[in-house]
Amino acid sequence: MAAHARTHTFSLFDFAEKLRARGWLVPAYTLPADREDLAVQRIIVRHGFSHDMADLLLEDMRRALASLQAAPPAVPSTAAMNASFNHDAVPAIA
Repeated sequence: MAAHARTHTFSLFDFAEKLRARGWLVPAYTLPADREDLAVQRIIVRHGFSHDMADLLLEDMRRALASLQAAPPAVPSTAAMNASFNHDAVPAIA
């Protein structure tokens, strides 16, 4: 099966910003040097994260996606535009 490239009008960095506006910290970041073209997100939850909290997160994720699909940014955000996390152990903001 051949892989098909998808064109999106928003990025994971835009999605992360929408979630941050709702109080969730789900950063987007690019992978190390040989895969800087790939952005990922990872959700880590603490012990005691309830089913109700998971439902709230999923609803906020759905809301963020709907918002971005309805009104996408003029230009999708990049890692450089949204300094949140990197693998270099160097502060993204000087």
